[in-house]
Amino acid sequence: MSDVARAAGVSQSTVSRVFSLPDTVRADTRQRVLEAARRLEFTPNRAASALASGRTRTLGLLVPDVVNPYYAELIKAVQRRARARDHALFLGETGDDPDEGFALAQAMAGQTDGLLLAGPRLTDAMVREAAQAGPLAVIGARIAGVDCSHAELATGMRQVVRHLAALGHARVVYVNGTRTAYATEHRQPVQEACDEYGVELVEQLGPFDLTFDNGVAAADLVPTSRATAVIAHNEMVAHGVACGLARQGRSVPGDFSLVTVDDTFMARTIYPALTALHIPLDVMGARGVDLLVQRIADPDTEPRHVALATSLVVRASTARPGGGG
Repeated sequence: MSDVARAAGVSQSTVSRVFSLPDTVRADTRQRVLEAARRLEFTPNRAASALASGRTRTLGLLVPDVVNPYYAELIKAVQRRARARDHALFLGETGDDPDEGFALAQAMAGQTDGLLLAGPRLTDAMVREAAQAGPLAVIGARIAGVDCSHAELATGMRQVVRHLAALGHARVVYVNGTRTAYATEHRQPVQEACDEYGVELVEQLGPFDLTFDNGVAAADLVPTSRATAVIAHNEMVAHGVACGLARQGRSVPGDFSLVTVDDTFMARTIYPALTALHIPLDVMGARGVDLLVQRIADPDTEPRHVALATSLVVRASTARPGGGG
């Protein structure tokens, strides 16, 4: 470190901050130090740094389901951003049980510098308690008193309902998710959007765990609703709804239009391709990492919320009632 400092014309403490807290160093100075380090083939000793600073340079990420495409894309985004911020990443799966998720959060918090909760199935109180124990940020939900990176769903759901209303759908059914903060972020905007555009929200089916099989089960209830369009909480559920309707001899969009939320690769590749409310998962994951790293560096700042714009992507799964174009 002394050699790098001499070559870059800075102090050893500046070299240390370049590798431990790069955002606190001016960009031109940081670049000069990094170039000197490359020339001298200098690599910081992580173990020694952790012992000296009390930090592990690792972040924890907890997701409910690593198989769900939504979380798979988030994991990739978080991993990329954590690496760019010079942190390693530990990954854990919580499932849908709040108590199990809370226990895992407590365990992981003790082994990392900070914790990311993606689409948490924990109660709001559990999330806030975990945040009191150490640096924490939430991705994909909005919880008061905690740093959050989330989608701005109210505007997005208005786009979804406006699209269905413009096609002539007057009755919509919503297939709901589990009763957690994550699902609540979806439910209220759906109702408000239907009220705004004069569309009757016939039923909110569920809550269901967000799986393909539960989408199939929900499809059994859709025809009795007398609705002509379905909004599904996520693509796993939407795929199940489409398959469940097909098993009944009904089609999408011939008998029911279908809209999903997330817009991962699944929406584009299943048949028919799903009209979807696009959530910028790559940006949402990256912003979550930024919030957590800032929280680690300055634990006394007020909680920050980053709300990201969504957009409607129209595909083959929506049409006029009765399947008209």
